[in-house]
Amino acid sequence: MPRLISATYHSNIEVAEFICEDGRHLLRSGGTLPWRINNPGDLTARKVDGVPEPRKAKGYIGFATTRSGRTFLIFPDEGAGREELKANLKRLHGDRTISEAVPVYAPKKENDTEKYIRDLLKTSGIPAGRKIGECSDAELEKIVNSIAEIEGYHANADTRKETWVAVSRINATDGSQPLPGTEIILQRGDREEVVKSDPAGQFPPVIHPADKSTVHVKVMDPKSRKAVTVGAIQGDVGKDFNLLAKFKRWKGVAGSEKINSSTHGQRKPMSYVVQPGDSLWKIAQLYRTSVEAIRDDNELERDRIYPGEVLLITGSGKTKPDHKPSTAPSTTATATAKPPTASATANPAAPSRPRVVSPPPPPVPSGIRSSDSERSKEGEGKVLALINPVPGRAPWMPVAIAEAKTRYGKREEVLEAEIDYHVEIGDGSKFLSQRAWCAAFANWCLLKAGYPVDNVGFRERRATLGRAHGFYEIDEGRKIRNPLFVEMDKPIYGAIAVATRRNGHGYHVGFAYGKAGGKNLILLGGNQDDRIKFSPFNMDAERVVEVVEKSGKRNKKTIKSKSYLKYFVPVSYYEQAKRDLASPGLESLDVDALNKIIGVPPEKKGEKSEPRTS
Repeated sequence: MPRLISATYHSNIEVAEFICEDGRHLLRSGGTLPWRINNPGDLTARKVDGVPEPRKAKGYIGFATTRSGRTFLIFPDEGAGREELKANLKRLHGDRTISEAVPVYAPKKENDTEKYIRDLLKTSGIPAGRKIGECSDAELEKIVNSIAEIEGYHANADTRKETWVAVSRINATDGSQPLPGTEIILQRGDREEVVKSDPAGQFPPVIHPADKSTVHVKVMDPKSRKAVTVGAIQGDVGKDFNLLAKFKRWKGVAGSEKINSSTHGQRKPMSYVVQPGDSLWKIAQLYRTSVEAIRDDNELERDRIYPGEVLLITGSGKTKPDHKPSTAPSTTATATAKPPTASATANPAAPSRPRVVSPPPPPVPSGIRSSDSERSKEGEGKVLALINPVPGRAPWMPVAIAEAKTRYGKREEVLEAEIDYHVEIGDGSKFLSQRAWCAAFANWCLLKAGYPVDNVGFRERRATLGRAHGFYEIDEGRKIRNPLFVEMDKPIYGAIAVATRRNGHGYHVGFAYGKAGGKNLILLGGNQDDRIKFSPFNMDAERVVEVVEKSGKRNKKTIKSKSYLKYFVPVSYYEQAKRDLASPGLESLDVDALNKIIGVPPEKKGEKSEPRTS
């Protein structure tokens, strides 16, 4: 079975929902609760202030709170549940006999303790006077088997049901903040169900019907008080959708697939996020405008553009039938009319100061949308970067690019007076100049793009938001994998790249932007030279060098790098990430040229900036 990385429990329908590393969802129903959540010992989660925070439990990937209010650990498989049960028995009851342990393990208020003791002694065959810590591995296995039997793990086997399904999720947002308590209507055939968003603005997951029928998403129109269809969920692949509301007027539902009813054919201003491989010529062709018009609308002094930039487009709004803004490879023009591409291989002179673009509201995928306003209200000609959620690569990158331009190379001691990313994401820290803030900046960009970053219920979850290694481990001591992110074997545009030392500890994090030479990856990140900038980092854990022996003979030698990069993407972006591997790859770029655009001077010869460890 593929690896399951995260899980939730829907007590209203008694279904455990597991998320697989490949993005699929597994639903387990029927049987008993221990079986549904792979918890043979019915182990519960310790709570602190009403929030599950197990101290020493390992291997769990979620929590199941039942209708009775009790919260249990969810494990990825039976084996993981059995291992934690054995560890629990040794850790908490090692110096007790079975008769002494059961009243603590299975208290009287929830169990028939005397019967539990009799059944456990009888089925396990363990002598009544033997302490659990003195039992052999084989005897401990017998105790685990007996507990699983008593707790009902194997009961009602004929009712068990496992179903792999496509599940879509919908979030409610006003463009900058989640909207809790928002109601939508889900129509399946002739049945309608009203659901509300939770405090994080998330609605219950929508399971795609087995008969491939469409689930229509409706909202109540505030004027007519009638249900209006804003989108539809269908297909074999689950997607994340965002329901946008502006002044309580619903704009629509959109996600990995555009399903809102934007008006086409009108010459309204649109915002477009530059993708790797794009050129002004290509964009002008796709949106039936001209390079000159795009240049004028955006006050560009040259034709060179960069991935992640936001451009104002005043084209017809109609694209060619085969337009695929997120995956179309870069077209090559003839030698006499080669369009400039979105790269920085050359080192062009930078404008005196690039136009500042306001950070887009979440979500911020790539593509176009009609803008609510052609220009900002500040009268400075700034394009409003309002991006519609349509197919695109790394929706958090426009946020990071816009923020880098807005801050224009300011160092942290100046920057912290304007914004503190620690405070913005709530990692419990303050003051950029006193603590590393690369992870806080990365999480802030993801959060602004509509991606969850907080693992509610996990121990040290707040502090983890400010740590680089938190993108792959929620709790470093217990080696608990962060279920919100999936590791990639190779870097892609926008990947969360964690600079990792040889001991396995992540000490810095940034977003993959391009290549600098054969072995270095350019990261756009915070806390790089105490500011937001582009910096090169070594990609490989090992590298081949040429050494000259005493005899003068030259040999190649493989050495381990002091540090290397690991790559991650949000779980909900994983399917798109796999497609991104086949899209235009990472370009070779000039770091100094990139930094000039965001107001960062080139590094002096021999100077090397190192981020503070987080």
